[in-house]
Amino acid sequence: MRHNPKAHFQRTKELAQALTKSEIYDWLVTKGYFPEAYVLPPCFEVTKHPNFETRYFPVITKSNGNTELKPHISEFQQVHFPKTDLTDRTFGIINPKIHSDIAFTIAKNWGDIINCIFHEENQVYSYSFPIPVDTKKPGQIGGLRSGRMIYEWIEMAENDVASIAFQYKYLMKTDIKNFYPSIYTHSIPWALHGKDFIKNEKDENNRPNRNNYNLIGNCLDKLFQNANDGCTNGIPIGPAVSDIISEVVLSGVDRKLSQSLNDEDIINDVAVVRFKDDYRILAKKESSGRSTIKFLQSALKEYRLELHDGKTEIYSLPNGLFRNWRSEYYNINPETKKNYDFEGFKEVYLSVIRIDKNNPGCGVIDRFLADLVNRKDYSVCVKLDTRSLPKAISLLLMLADLRIKAFPKILGIIESILRSDFGSKHREPIVEHLEDFLQELIQREMENSYLISWIIYFIRSNNLEGQMKNPYNFSNEIVKAVHKDVLSPFSDCSDFKIFSDIDTVAKQVTLLEHLDVFNPQ
Repeated sequence: MRHNPKAHFQRTKELAQALTKSEIYDWLVTKGYFPEAYVLPPCFEVTKHPNFETRYFPVITKSNGNTELKPHISEFQQVHFPKTDLTDRTFGIINPKIHSDIAFTIAKNWGDIINCIFHEENQVYSYSFPIPVDTKKPGQIGGLRSGRMIYEWIEMAENDVASIAFQYKYLMKTDIKNFYPSIYTHSIPWALHGKDFIKNEKDENNRPNRNNYNLIGNCLDKLFQNANDGCTNGIPIGPAVSDIISEVVLSGVDRKLSQSLNDEDIINDVAVVRFKDDYRILAKKESSGRSTIKFLQSALKEYRLELHDGKTEIYSLPNGLFRNWRSEYYNINPETKKNYDFEGFKEVYLSVIRIDKNNPGCGVIDRFLADLVNRKDYSVCVKLDTRSLPKAISLLLMLADLRIKAFPKILGIIESILRSDFGSKHREPIVEHLEDFLQELIQREMENSYLISWIIYFIRSNNLEGQMKNPYNFSNEIVKAVHKDVLSPFSDCSDFKIFSDIDTVAKQVTLLEHLDVFNPQ
């Protein structure tokens, strides 16, 4: 059966509509509260939250009929993740009370949210619905958050687009510049209710719609503002509520683009799909594709967004359909091995580095690390001895320089080695390597807080503190939380428990289990 973006879009809508409001709220305030698993160690988890109907900052209707919403002014707790040597990606943790009210507002008005995201006039098809709906279990939320997003990206880029590409001549790729930090919170009600309706129209009592907090868009606008110290520019990266709001805002952009494509009568010449802020345009004529990009730029300006300079790529099909690095990796490692000897591991490792250099930012390192792990018991498929162990640990740690995001998985592999019969007898070289690495990182603590937080978790969860030669003190709030086993920010939110004792967590889940986005515990 041919893959069809429109059918995929419609099926996702049906699955989303089948979810219950209370289940949506529960998932948003637990599984969706923190960023994805690779960002924070597993001790950052929500194990206590209020009931669905709890409101901390309700809408007040005054005697004159005006409405009022006054959430406390708060700030995100920032988690800095180094994207490159010069730039960071900053994830955000929202004050739990404000976050709970955002989740409540979304869940309570789920029908309106879904009708906006999957608007009947939308002919741009999104593959990035944030809640993990499950085709096999309609009405239930699945366990795969990151995993489902990966599946959806592959479904879009390498299945559905590839399946219909024979009807077109060109493929164009483009994305939005600095997307989450650029989202204008006032654009949330524009997308939900209409820009003109919010900005220029009034209710039956001549009160401006922009001040009416009975409108859910205005409520979400205000809550996101006050979660960010009152700022109207930017929403936090990481929480699932932000992912939902980003889909709401981009649905407005996509409707505007769809309208332009229809008005200019080129809708039949192109097919447009989107994964988060990444657009793919199939076009029968290059001119139609270029016009589509111009219309997209215009639609984005309506929402105070813009395309990434220099990031638009144009391919003559079939070029651009598939990821080149996958073929290169398959050539060097065609079958996942049950066991690598050290020489075999080293040769594949060196080839992976070459592929990564030729394809910057690709996922070859993640794939290689996944292939080193037995999926059944999370054991490591590399035969090591006393001589090869220090070299293997050193080689693994060096991969962190190439792929920061992979560092937790690297530690998970080292943990699996450490807990094996062989590793338990050779703890000293493992600890020495980690401590040397940590000593180097703490010279620039703020810059390396992401890596440090994971190493400290590894040390504590594996009871290695007694083998470390040096005492440590930290100033970064996230690192301090892991080091001291207590999260200080938001300590006044007693209805929530968002941090767990490391010893308890470590007994429940290994790092590899925590990071397994396709088979979560």
